[in-house]
Formats: sequence, structure tokens, C-alpha cells
Amino acid sequence: MNAAEISIVVAEDHALVRQGLRLMLSTESDLRWLADCGDGGQALELVRTLSPDLLLLDLGLPGLDGLRVMQAIAAERLPTRVLVVTARQEAASFHAALGLGAHGYLLKNDDADALVEAIRRVGAGGYHVSPELATLFGPREATGQEELTARESDIAARVGRGLSSKQIGAELGISEHTVRKHRENIARKLGLRNAAELVAWSVRHRLPET
Repeated sequence: MNAAEISIVVAEDHALVRQGLRLMLSTESDLRWLADCGDGGQALELVRTLSPDLLLLDLGLPGLDGLRVMQAIAAERLPTRVLVVTARQEAASFHAALGLGAHGYLLKNDDADALVEAIRRVGAGGYHVSPELATLFGPREATGQEELTARESDIAARVGRGLSSKQIGAELGISEHTVRKHRENIARKLGLRNAAELVAWSVRHRLPET
């Protein structure tokens, strides 16, 4: 297997959608389709047995729904990263998915190029949130919120591009550990819970890079 290859399991309850995704992704040489399924229980079992790099997860699955699948993945500390691909645009589902550790949240009305880009970002250790969804994220913009430093703003802008801490460090000439510390400080100042929420905040605010 190519070291840069991203292995994928797809959990989607509509067979035609699964077939379409498989056909589309088969044209990408760095993406490897392992398996697909139509319900949440099967999705969890496939993640346990195949250990894919990435799970493409619909939220509206029969049996275990997508949120409960993510809950189990987090509870069992499984290494598979999760990219939610759903038609749900309401804030409650968005917040719930990010709170349960989703590494990306993509809408089904996004195009094929956006999906492939999101898969590669998340598979490489980064994060992706559909720009349309970023506007649903209501960051805690209460009075008394601390201002970001110039370096923190620079890092937050790159987070908005979905870059991982390692990639940001390489661009800025600093260590991955230093980037992680900056990200922790940014999240604390903004009242954010995880990296995906920081991505949503950064996309919404579209900070300039230096």
C-alpha cells in the first residue's frame, strides 16, 4: 500500500449514493475504498475490524445513528478519523458532531471536488468544515473575550484552510508542538472545545495570513 494512500469506509443508508461515491472515488489513485454499509452498527463493526484511515459517515443511519457511532469510536479510542457527509444543515447536528470529535462536516450538496479535498485534508490529519456551515457556528463573542496575538491569528488562518499542526509548523518554520500550544491558547481565548470548532470559527472569520 502506498504510504500516502487514504483507506476509506463509507456508512450511508442509500445504496445508490454509496455506489456513486465508490465510482467517483475509484478515479483517485490515493484513495482506497475498503468497504461500505447502510447502518450504524455495521459501520462501527467495520471500523473496529478494518481500522480505516477515514470513515465517511452519514448522520441519518438506521440502527445506531451517526452521532452514536462517533460516540462509540471516541469511547473505544479507535484511531479512525471521521468525516461527516450529511444533508443536515441545522446548528444542533453540526454542534453535536463537532462535540463528539468529527474531524470534518461536509454537506451532500457540496460538489465532488469539495468531497475529495475534504477527504484528503482529514486523511492527512487536518480538518474540514463546509464554508456554508461555518456561518452556523456561533462562537462565544461575549465581552471580555481575549484578543488573539498576531502569531495566533496567523495560525488560526491556516487552521481555516484545514491544515494540520504539522503542516502549519512546516509553513511557519516552527515545531508542531509549538503550533499545538498556540492552538490550545486560541481555543481557550475563544471558548472553543476542539480543532473542528476552531476550523469553523476560522472559516467564518476568514483571517488573513502573513
